[in-house]
Amino acid sequence: MNSTELTEFYAKDKYTRSADLLKFFLMPFVFIVLLGFPGKYGSYVAFYSNFATPAFFILCGFFTLVPDTDKQHKKMKRALKRAVVLLVAMFVTYILLNLIYLAYSHSLSVITSNEIMRKRTLFNFLVLNIWFPLPMGSSIWFIQSLSYAYVFFILAEKFKLSRFYVPLLILLTAIMLVTGEFSAVFKFSFLGYDYIPGGAVTRAIPYMLIGMLMRKHVDKFLKFKTFHFIILFFVGLAMSVVEFEILRRTGMLVYAAHMIGFGIMAISVCCIALKKPTKKSNMLTKHARHYAKRMYAFCQPCSIIVWMVCNIIRPDMLYIVTRYSSIICFAVCFALSVLISLMKHAIAFENEKT
Repeated sequence: MNSTELTEFYAKDKYTRSADLLKFFLMPFVFIVLLGFPGKYGSYVAFYSNFATPAFFILCGFFTLVPDTDKQHKKMKRALKRAVVLLVAMFVTYILLNLIYLAYSHSLSVITSNEIMRKRTLFNFLVLNIWFPLPMGSSIWFIQSLSYAYVFFILAEKFKLSRFYVPLLILLTAIMLVTGEFSAVFKFSFLGYDYIPGGAVTRAIPYMLIGMLMRKHVDKFLKFKTFHFIILFFVGLAMSVVEFEILRRTGMLVYAAHMIGFGIMAISVCCIALKKPTKKSNMLTKHARHYAKRMYAFCQPCSIIVWMVCNIIRPDMLYIVTRYSSIICFAVCFALSVLISLMKHAIAFENEKT
């Protein structure tokens, strides 16, 4: 199957348009998680928006870990190539913007002399996908974890280990709980870390496996009504509230970026999107996944650039810009994504004419 045939295969998949739309509609939640949300209850909105991340991983698993082994291998190779290209582009951009920002804020010498050269910083980036102590880079963990996960699945298929996927899912789910939100309960400690943040092992691979199981049994779970999945979403929301409050009141809250409830919420929104495939094609359904990818890549660079420009031009407005950063950056990144699509369409049209 060549590139053209693979593209046609994606286009004929009846679930693709709905999933692409879901990716786009999840982007506001991603921006809220990364940049915060204004208002009295903004921190709560940002906290419960964390369900968006596992939803993306589920969709990645749903569309790449398909039952057809040959198609699965080609899809994963294609997805890995795209993920690595995006990762490299984001890495270079983030390094440059971090250097500019640190130089602008007169913090470059402090960072380079105290933290950035320490061995733990390299471990944080390569293993835990953390950019600390650099001010920007918290969004790269998603695409980095996804790249690691694709490599893992390609190797697993090469050595015919797919029969172990279900036991692996159970094992990784246990690891995810022990090293994550319940790490204090189990007194987890590793190299000085009290918990392990989301990454390939604790997020990408297990949720992609869930997406794989959803794909394998899609006819069964889609027999349920849409309102069942809506109820399931609010059940997950309530469960995450209960988890958070129990851990907080018992003094065992150390990591709150992921809760069991968030996973349930993610599964439910994916099921809602896949329940009734979008039949009509329009500009949004055609470009939704591209908008989502570009907006994700632009998010943090946009926030840094907006902050620096505002600090130079209107420092008196800095508080408002920072407070409404997620809303402002979402609008700017969406406009940039649409503009890029229009430019690519115009260039392709001109090439066809010539």
